[in-house]
Amino acid sequence: MEVGNSLDTRPPLVLIVSDKGPSTVPSHEVAYTAGFFDGEGCVNIVRYLQRGRSYHTLQIVFTNTDFQALEWLRQRWGGYLSKPTQPSNPRHRSSRHLRMSAGPARPLLVAMLPYLIIKKSQVEIALEFIEAKSCNRGRRGDPVALAKRAALAARMPRPRARFNVVNQRFSERETEDEASETCC
Repeated sequence: MEVGNSLDTRPPLVLIVSDKGPSTVPSHEVAYTAGFFDGEGCVNIVRYLQRGRSYHTLQIVFTNTDFQALEWLRQRWGGYLSKPTQPSNPRHRSSRHLRMSAGPARPLLVAMLPYLIIKKSQVEIALEFIEAKSCNRGRRGDPVALAKRAALAARMPRPRARFNVVNQRFSERETEDEASETCC
């Protein structure tokens, strides 16, 4: 059995086309970014009111305590890096956020999509959201696009409510344990 012998061992490149123009990012860096996003990133579709009308906007956020990793991501993909937070608990470390709006985030989302596991469905919804932009840029916006964006925002999974879910489940377990002790 003969095994293929390749002389070119360089990783393949992914062509990214953004507002800044085309650029190439090695596929292993795209895969690293996707893994980082699966663990430390989030997709937000936020509803806001302007002049009495409801609108939605998309935001991609990476949060971490490793400022060097966030700076590396910003250099590769762009975005806005926040100032470090000052935690109220002295045992916690400062963190920063790397934020991107819909337009600048689109090339990143398209490049990451094949590598994502956990947040793949959220990124697919985000890409649909970006594509559903309003064609009518008047004051009121395109009602069809606004309705489609609202429907996509409703499909986006909500962040989990940490304490309510944990406490509710914990108290359910306590009552089940108490019930099993009393009946046996």
